This record gives sequence, structure tokens and C-alpha cells, in this order.
Amino acid sequence: MRPRSAARGLRAFVVVVCLVILGLGGWRDWNERGQEIARINAENLNLAKSLVQHAEDTFEVADALLVDVVDRVETGGILPDAVKRLDTFLVERVQSLPRIKSLSVYEDDGFLLTSSLPGHRGKVNAEKQAFFQHHRDAASRDWFFGPLIRDPLGGDWVLTLSRRIDKPDGSFGGVVQASIPPRYFANFFGRFNVGLQGSITLIHKDGTLVSRYPYIERAIGADISNEPQFLERRGSGAYEYVSPVDGVTRMGGYHRNPMFPIGVLASVGRDEALANWNREFVFRTVVMSLLVATIATLGWILSAELRRREEAEAELSVLAATDGLTGLANRRMFDRQLEAAWLRAAREKSPVSLLLVDVDQFKAYNDIYGHQAGDECLRTIAGAIEGAARRPGELVARYGGEELVVLLPDLDETGAAAVAEDIRAKVEALRVRHEANIPSRTLTVSVGSATRIPSLDRSRHGPEDLITLADAALYRAKQDGRNRVATAKAA
Repeated sequence: MRPRSAARGLRAFVVVVCLVILGLGGWRDWNERGQEIARINAENLNLAKSLVQHAEDTFEVADALLVDVVDRVETGGILPDAVKRLDTFLVERVQSLPRIKSLSVYEDDGFLLTSSLPGHRGKVNAEKQAFFQHHRDAASRDWFFGPLIRDPLGGDWVLTLSRRIDKPDGSFGGVVQASIPPRYFANFFGRFNVGLQGSITLIHKDGTLVSRYPYIERAIGADISNEPQFLERRGSGAYEYVSPVDGVTRMGGYHRNPMFPIGVLASVGRDEALANWNREFVFRTVVMSLLVATIATLGWILSAELRRREEAEAELSVLAATDGLTGLANRRMFDRQLEAAWLRAAREKSPVSLLLVDVDQFKAYNDIYGHQAGDECLRTIAGAIEGAARRPGELVARYGGEELVVLLPDLDETGAAAVAEDIRAKVEALRVRHEANIPSRTLTVSVGSATRIPSLDRSRHGPEDLITLADAALYRAKQDGRNRVATAKAA
């Protein structure tokens, strides 16, 4: 099993830390943005409620005047002296109330009887106006909040609030009507700071845009009831919408009046309202990005150094377990593997086989061809027999000098002898010239094979006994003429 890389773990840790930092930062910014939007919406909604209350106060003041005028007309009649006194009263009252453009009294035939704006008596007829028709057709003495109309006395846009006048017999006697200009609301709304992109709008419940700040003449009287964002259908609350007047995306608070059929939408431009938060967000994002980049860079540098260290340690570990000449496992690695294989076989009651391979007449080979050639000879033989260990746990190692060893766990005596013969044949097939190795005059090896079923009782025999047996078999192979395999016989 390949050991887990600390460098890879460090990189994963750095990635997790960076993701956590970015995640926490994003979560905090998202929450703060939500809180900022909630704060803006709350301010807009509170402003809308205040302005709706002001509009209600305006209409109540106008209605109080209407009640007073109705009482004066019904009590004093419409004789010339009474009308003259009424003229003076209307002018004086309206002059002190800039929120009301005019107060007018219409007779039962629709013609103007008197007004706070002199010079129109008998010249204006309101018979076709909604407020006049309402009071003429309904016996109710309650006020009537009419739609936005062009003022019969001047042509400007006005809102109308009116009451019915009854004759002594209870029949219809005319209408008292107050005209309230949309510009008054626009001027009043202008006292409140809603930014360069903000607006405050007074809306009739039927969808008519009554007044607006900033004041746009062409927008007054517009029907927005078919707009998707017509708030009267959705009720009071905070909304984000695209203005049908100027196309600006705004965040607004809408509140409808419970008494009069109007509502106020106080809103600010979304981009402008969130500009400060966006600047802080960009600053925080830059700082956090630099922090994450620094952590990631330092982490990568450190992990690279750690990886180089691991590779160096792994290389040293390989060198410590590898024979420098042949590239096979060294004696130390072989001893560890043999001990482990012996203990496992003892627990499982399975055999362990060992082959000792010795180059025939190797000293003479060195004497004839030189030590460099001798080293190359050992490397060639190691390469030829390295494939003998194919199964897990099997190992080919350099035991010492010209001797090589092959560890074969879970292999019986017959199997070990077959592997040994295969090794001998492969080396012979190399046809490496060796003049001192008579009679073949080619490079050959002798192999000693030993097999045992280990016991956990080391007092009987241990791994070193297996080596001793294989060595004895190798000696017998040499004595019998070399270039052969000998198998040890257990006592």
C-alpha cells in the first residue's frame, strides 16, 4: 500500500482552508447584503407610512372645510348676500391652506355658484364630472374622493374631494368640491432625501399615478394598473420593481391609506442605495482574495518543499533497501521479508521455499575479464532471474558477493525446483562467454533449493535453518559439477 503523501494532504488542507475562508466571507457578505436591503426597505416603508398619513391629514383638512361650507350653504341659502359672504369666506380660508387649490360650490344644475377663485361664476358647469354625478345620483352625505381630473377652473391636474348639499326638503341642492393639486404633494415629497435615483409616488387605488417626485408632467394621470408591479394588487410592503415612468430599478416601500383610496410608494434606486455596500464588498473581496492567494501560495510552496523532501526520503528508503550494483533488494530487505514470510507461513501452516543462486567460477571470470565485466555479469544475471518472483510476497535479492537469493512463500518443493530450473536455463540461454567455466565455456549458475513448513516454535527451526539448507543444497550442486539445481532434503 502506497503511503499517504503529506504534501498532498497539505495541499488538500490549504484548499479546504481557502474554501472555508471564501465560504464564510461569502456567507457573511450575503447576510450583510440581506440586512442592508432589509434596512433600506424598512426606511422606505416607514417613509411611505408617514407620507400616507400626511396625505390623509390633507384630505381631512379639505373635508373639514367642505363640511363647514355645506353647513353655511344649507343654513344661509344661496341668496346674493349669502353668496357674497361665502365668496369672502372661501377666499380667506383657501389663502391660508396652500395644500388646497380651490373650494367651489356648484348648484343643482351643475353651474358654478361660487369659488375661492373669483371670475368663474356661471361660466363653469360640472354636470359631466364624476363627483357631481355621484352626489346627484346618491343620497349619501359622505365625502366622495373623485378620480384625478383636469380642473374645471384652470385645466391643471387636481384631485377632488366633495360633499353633497341638500335642499330643505332633502332633495339634491348641489355640490361643494375641493381641488387639491398634485404639485403640492410633489413639492412636499421633495423635502425628503431619496437620492438621485429615488422617487416618491402617490397612487390612486384604480392605478392612476396621482403625483410624483421628481415631478414629471407627462407621468401625472398615467394608468399603471396593468403593470406587473402594480402594488395595489399586492398590498402594503417592500418591493423591488422597474419603474414604468423612467425604467429605473428601485427598492420601495408601499403603504395604502385605510380611509382614502390612495397609497404612497417611497423608493430609492437599487444601484444607488447599495453603492456603499457594493464598494465595501469590493474592498472586502479584494482583501480576502489577497489573503486566500497568500495562503494558497505559501501552502503550495510549503507542499512543494514537503513533496521534494518526501521524494528524497523515498529515494533514500529505496536505496536503503536496494543493492546498488544489481538493483535488486539488498540483504537487509531480504532478511525482513524472510522473517515476515516465515511468521505468516507458520500461522497458516503453509510452505516457504528459498533458492540460493551462485555464479559458477565467478572469481575466475573476474580474473579473466576484469571486475567491471564481473559487475556487468552480475547485473545481467539479476535481470535474467528477476522475473522469477512474480507473485505477491516473492522477492529476488542479492545475498552477498556473486550469490543471489529468491524467496518463494506458499510454494512447495516441486514448485520451487521448477522455478530454480527455469532460472538456471535462463542464465545458460544468455550464452555469455566464460572461458574458465569448463566444459560449456559459457556463464552458468548453480541453484540450491530448500522448502520448509515453519513452526511458531523457534526452538525447532527458524528462518536461518532454511538458509542453511539452501546453502547446503547449493554446495551439493557445485560438487556435482555446477550448472545444476540441487534440492535440500529435510532431516
